[in-house]
Amino acid sequence: GVVVGVVRRAWRPYVCVLDPESAIGQQYLTEPLDARIPRINISTRQAEHFRNKLLLISVDFWEPQHRYPTGHYVRTLGDVGDRGAESEAILHEHEVNTAPFSPQVQACLPEKGWQIPEEEIAKRLDLRNGGALVCSVDPPGCVDIDDALHAKLLPNGNFEVGVHIADVGHFIKAGSAIDAEAAERGTTVYLVDRRIDMVPKRLGEDLCSLHQKVDRLAFSVIWELDADAKVVSTKFVKSVICSEAALSYAEAQARLDDARLDDELTRSLRILNSLAKKLKAARNAAGALTLRSPEVRFKIDESAEITEVGMYELKEANSMVEEFMLLANISVAAEITRAFPLCAMLRRHPPPL
Repeated sequence: GVVVGVVRRAWRPYVCVLDPESAIGQQYLTEPLDARIPRINISTRQAEHFRNKLLLISVDFWEPQHRYPTGHYVRTLGDVGDRGAESEAILHEHEVNTAPFSPQVQACLPEKGWQIPEEEIAKRLDLRNGGALVCSVDPPGCVDIDDALHAKLLPNGNFEVGVHIADVGHFIKAGSAIDAEAAERGTTVYLVDRRIDMVPKRLGEDLCSLHQKVDRLAFSVIWELDADAKVVSTKFVKSVICSEAALSYAEAQARLDDARLDDELTRSLRILNSLAKKLKAARNAAGALTLRSPEVRFKIDESAEITEVGMYELKEANSMVEEFMLLANISVAAEITRAFPLCAMLRRHPPPL
């Protein structure tokens, strides 16, 4: 193709630092944090006040004969190196929407005190009251628990395993204000000391969080696996679950390691872990590519100040959850391809070089 014209510049305010050495009268160059953006020329009498500050600078125009675009000062985020200002700069540079949810979005939520209607339960597979011993395994302190698992031995010697995902779609109707807002935000963003939600907290941390001992709506994929972790059958169902326990990875690992424990939940975790190891071995034998860089762990105090930095230690429990989330994704992708062959959008990696 050929560019025949620019209808509108996609300029936005950029986080910059003033270069005091670039002064020509009241003209200064500011250096954007985004290395793809050229330095921006501004006119200011507040150069001393702007030293070592993170500034928002907006581009106004770029004359063809000038090396740099011309812009103007918008506002100050704070001091360079200040945690709050640097965090705000990261969010701004990645265009993360931090605005409160609008009244129109909040109006899409169920009334306070909402309970699962009996008519909705009647439409779903009820896995409560002995149907399945469900539990979740997440990082410590997790409040938005969006997936859970179960496993049990079947009379024929095979295993039933389920992955249960919070049924957010039940609360977010297509075309609604909350649907449009979630689509625009795209994902929940995590920083060390804060979280910027894709949906209101009442959904993410309450109605769509699979807390223990609380009835929740879920979308489930349930397999029958043989002793070698080969899939015998798969079904996809909307369900109602009640998680038996919300475990951290360390708590799940402690149950796996403590030979003295032999309760039903621990046995379920050991089934999951044993099958997960076989699934992983089969993936690796088939040529799976593992891409994992070291993950940094931060410990913060009550005032959100970082007190300790270390490497995040991956345990067998992490791999256990990962394997079944992978199996769920693979199974769902295969079903989408079967049901909608002409419009299934799948990610495909080329062979390694």
